[in-house]
Amino acid sequence: AIAGALVAIAAATRRALSPRPALPRAFLAVDEQGVARVEGGAAARLVDWAEPFGVTVLARADRGAFVLALTRPGGTRLLPVRVSDGDAAPAGLLAQLATTAAESDMRAASGAELSARDAEWLLAEIAVRAPAALERAFLVDARGEPVVLDRTELRVGTRRIDLASPLEWRAFVFQELGVHAAALCQATWVRQGDGELVLVSPMPGDVAWLQGAPDARLLQGATAEPPPRDLRRAIDHLFMAPLRRALERAPRVSRAPSSPSISRPEGRA
Repeated sequence: AIAGALVAIAAATRRALSPRPALPRAFLAVDEQGVARVEGGAAARLVDWAEPFGVTVLARADRGAFVLALTRPGGTRLLPVRVSDGDAAPAGLLAQLATTAAESDMRAASGAELSARDAEWLLAEIAVRAPAALERAFLVDARGEPVVLDRTELRVGTRRIDLASPLEWRAFVFQELGVHAAALCQATWVRQGDGELVLVSPMPGDVAWLQGAPDARLLQGATAEPPPRDLRRAIDHLFMAPLRRALERAPRVSRAPSSPSISRPEGRA
């Protein structure tokens, strides 16, 4: 009995003296209401299962870093994802949903990232609880009007593009001449029926990050003249490639474009 008591005391002492793993200063919590970020005992709700939201996965060209963009009508929250040295290449939903973004968009404060494993787990939870969110994004253009990408449509202000019906689209780049300098911009022209618009955003200055990107064709385009200003809708550059991927999946108009209202580059995006 005495020997057993001594063993129990020794085990308790060892547990008390052993270093305990440090708790993260912040973490994500998933419950029946949604997803929250917990820090310092306070929780900030990022996603509510009862409200519409979207998830866009962005990745570095070599897939060594990712960002989960959680979008809601009220704003966007970016969650950086860390791929540690020695980890296997991310697969599953993380790789399947990713589109390439500039190197500068992949930077995050040290210690503020999700692990690739946790990011995959979070996407799997969303796929079960709100699967439509994986094909949705809520944005706002420079005029303050909503830009909403959903599984079957793209809405830009009052204009609606049916992604289940034939359409035409092209990617191109153009120079916007200012008073003191010229800016390089990327553009996506879309036409369906009598409706036509051009989504535009600044082009990252360093294009070296495009080398080796598996979806580089979505990010590149021929040079063309600036589109008419009344057709332009400026959006966040992070979402240009995801929007183009949705257009790429839509059926294409079989006939050649006629009577173009803007100067379009030759060839497809």
